[in-house]
Parts: sequence; C-alpha cells; structure tokens
Amino acid sequence: MGLNPNDPGVRLLGRSVARAHAPGEVLLVHCGELAELGEGATRLILDVREHTHARSRCVADVGPHLDAELGGSFAAAAVWPRAHLGKDFSEACLARGALSLREGGRLYCAVRKAKGGKSLGKTMKALLGSAQVEDRDRGYHLWVGERGPDFDEALARELVGRSYLVDDPLLPEGGLRSLPGVFSRRELDAGTRGLLEVAAVIAEQERAQGLAPPRRVLDLCAGIGPLALWAAHRWPAAEVLAVESNLRAAALLEANAAAEGPGEPRVRVLAADGMPARRPASAVPELARPFVGAVDWALINPPTHADPETLARLLDLRGWLSPKGSALLVVNRPGRAVECLQAAGATIEGGERDGYTILRARFA
Repeated sequence: MGLNPNDPGVRLLGRSVARAHAPGEVLLVHCGELAELGEGATRLILDVREHTHARSRCVADVGPHLDAELGGSFAAAAVWPRAHLGKDFSEACLARGALSLREGGRLYCAVRKAKGGKSLGKTMKALLGSAQVEDRDRGYHLWVGERGPDFDEALARELVGRSYLVDDPLLPEGGLRSLPGVFSRRELDAGTRGLLEVAAVIAEQERAQGLAPPRRVLDLCAGIGPLALWAAHRWPAAEVLAVESNLRAAALLEANAAAEGPGEPRVRVLAADGMPARRPASAVPELARPFVGAVDWALINPPTHADPETLARLLDLRGWLSPKGSALLVVNRPGRAVECLQAAGATIEGGERDGYTILRARFA
C-alpha cells in the first residue's frame, strides 16, 4: 500500500512539503510515507496493511472521530490522488485535508497534468478560494492552496460526506450503504453478481439433495458485504465471518450488517489482510476461532491485480474449511488462481460465466 519513492510526483510532493514544514505539522492524506519528510507526521490510512512499518502516526479514515482528531490543527496537508478509487475519493481527500488545516495552513496535491490535474486544481480553488501550480516535474503539477477567509467549509463537508446506496434484487432489501474509497462503490459489480447467481444455484441443489445447510460461512475480501449479507439471509442459522482489509469497507460492512435489524448481528467482521495465522492459536482473533477447520462455504472475490504470492496466500484455506467444505470464487484471470489452488492441493471445478470464471475448490 506504500507509494513508489522513485515516482517523480511522489518526490515532488515530498520535497515541497519537507522544505516548508516539520513532520509533526503535516497530515498525509492517503499519500503513504514521504521519504523526504522524515518521521513524526500523522497519516490518514485506508487499509489495514498500511500500519505495517509505518513511521507516522496512523489514523484510520473511518467514522465521525476524524473531525475531533484532525480538524483545524495542521500547518500542511499532503494529498496523493488514488485515481483507481475515483475522482470522488480524490475530492474527498482534498476536502479532508482542507478541513484539517488551521488558518493559513497549506494544502498540497501532486497530480499528473494529463490525469485529472486541472480538474482537481479546480476543486482546490473551489474549496480554498484560490490555488496555483507551484512546481512541475516530468508531467506532474504540484497544486498548492492556503486555507483563509475564503475557505468553503460547506463544500468540504459535502465532499467528505458523499455516500451511495448499492441496491440490487440480489441484495438484502434496502440495499447496502457505500462510500468513495471502496470497491464497486456505486453498484454491485459483475463478478460478485455472477458469484451470487452460481452460489444460489448450488445452494438450491444441495437443499434439494437433502444436504444440511452450512453452519459457518466465510466471505473473504468481503468489501461492503454483498456476499456476507446474502449468506446471512440465505442461511438464517449460519454464522458468517467477513474479512476485509479496507478499513472503510469493513466499517461499512459492520454498519450494513447492523442495519439488518435488532439484536446481535450474525455477520462478524474482521479487518485483516486475509485469514490470520493459525499458529500459535492465540494469533487467531477470538471472533474467528470458531471458524478454524469449520468453514462449510467460503465465498471469495479476490483483488483483480493481486500478485501471485498474495493470491496464493488468500486462496489457501487449508485448515479453515471443514472436511466437506468448499470455496467458491470468481476471477477474471483463471490461470493464476488455478495454479495457486492446485499448489495448495485443491481439486477444482467450474467455468466461464459472463466474462468471468467461477471456480469451486475443495481441499483434500
């Protein structure tokens, strides 16, 4: 989750901030560690993996505590746009950075001129009243603005408060609440849709055969919870464990599960990068312990661009599945997933559906 320190835009951002500010005065808004800045900054993070080897004080970008913890106290806020997460997330980052500044504080954003630089510059001008390009390097522009009397707090609140409702006939009634910064924030993605449709067919076949419904279900790489909440509705007596590394998504999943009705939510949410180590036993969080060797169904929509090592770690569910348990997963590059599963000793069946591949794996 870190940034490439050799990227010219990252260097441009780091140099500019470090020249003008001490680390303790700086908020890093989803821009990773800036090598030039040194230790002592505060870093707003989106993923549990960003805690690893962090030099800065990490604050999760989750919940209403952010205003109290960050608001109006920093001399500088640095933003690195995450283009793959959408313009709405980049605008929310700029707004959060502006809200964190004290009077006279400076907002920095390094962005490719050809990749939305002008548009984000306009957003900074709208938030702060003015902003300008103060430096350039190999196609990157460094936009800088200052919080003063023209700061539009109402606009900043609007941008950080954007939310969506993901509504679909396959999802629980009322839909799922979503936010910028999470996977498939506006609608149910096609891969998850295909997986749900296949899962429903298999579940009905097993019911018709008189097989017992699953007692424990795992949703791995759960996002905001479409698979976990589908399973909780399909099998009302089942316990469901949802595992997600994106902290915003994990918090949304908890909220979506709690919105299902009064009482204790049956979907347990674990913010983690895949399944935890099982040795020693104390390494397994308490809420996940009942699932060790007892998962009857695992539903997985792994990250599209996961490297082979990460994918192999995510898909190796030996020791988590019950003796008759199986994993149902959706991928768009089946070759790599099949190799990982076979290397872990799995037997595999399945095929293509609407441009995706749905696989069912069992571990002997």
